[in-house]
Amino acid sequence: MKKVINILLGICIVALIYIVYGSIMGPIRFANEKSIRDKAVIERLMDIKAAQTEYNYQKGGFCDNFDTLALFIKTAQLPITKKVGELTDDQLEHNWTENKVLALYARAQYAEEEAAKLTGRKAANKKIEADTLWQKAIDEGFVEILPDGSRNFLFNRETAYVSLYDSLYHGRNVNPDSLRYVPFSNGVEFELSTASDTSKAGVISHTFEAKTLFVNYLGKDSYKGGLDKQEIINLLEDCDDRGRYKGMKVDNNSGNWE
Repeated sequence: MKKVINILLGICIVALIYIVYGSIMGPIRFANEKSIRDKAVIERLMDIKAAQTEYNYQKGGFCDNFDTLALFIKTAQLPITKKVGELTDDQLEHNWTENKVLALYARAQYAEEEAAKLTGRKAANKKIEADTLWQKAIDEGFVEILPDGSRNFLFNRETAYVSLYDSLYHGRNVNPDSLRYVPFSNGVEFELSTASDTSKAGVISHTFEAKTLFVNYLGKDSYKGGLDKQEIINLLEDCDDRGRYKGMKVDNNSGNWE
C-alpha cells in the first residue's frame, strides 16, 4: 500500500511540475511566436507605406486599392538627379541659378542640332548662335574645353530614371501582388483606406491607413494554426484597457508599434 501511495505521489509531483512548467513556458512561447508573426506583419506594412509614400509623391494622393498600387510598383520609375558642381558665390552674384544654367545649355544644344539639320546661310547662322552660347557658358565658368576639343561640364544636372521597385526594396524579393495579404493569415487582406481634408486656408492634405486585426494572424484560422486562445484573449483585453487598436496598423506618419 505504501508503495502504491509513493507511486501516486510521484505521479502527482510530475504532473504538478508539468503544470507549473506549462504555466511559465506558455506565455513565453506565445510571446516568442507572436514576435515572429508581428515582425512579418510590420515588415509588410512598412513595404506598403514605402509604396504609398512614392505614389503620393508622384500622383498627388494615396492609392485606395491594392491592384493599382501593385501595378504602380511594377511599372513606375523614379527620377534620380546626378549633380555635378555647385554655383560659386560669383556666379550667384551674377544672378545665375540652376535653371538658368540648364536653360543656357538647352538653347546652345538646340541651336547646334538645328545647324546640323539646315544648310547654307541658315545653318551658318545657327552655328554662330550655338558657338556664342557655348562661349558664354565657358566664360561664366560652367564649361571647359578639353585638349581633344570635347566639352567638360563643370556644372550640370542630369536626370536618369530607375525602376521604382528596385529603389523601394533594394534587392529584396518583394512581390507587389502579395503586399495585400497579411502574413500568417491564410489569405486575409489588409484593410486599406484613404482620406483627404481641406484646411481653412485651402490646403489639401492626404492620408492613408493599412491595418489588420491580431486575430487574423494569431487566431485559430491563421497559417500554422492559432496561438494560445487565452493568451489572445488577454492581449485583446489589454488593448481594450489601453484604448488601443486590436491589431497592427500604419498610416502616412507611423505605425502603432512605434
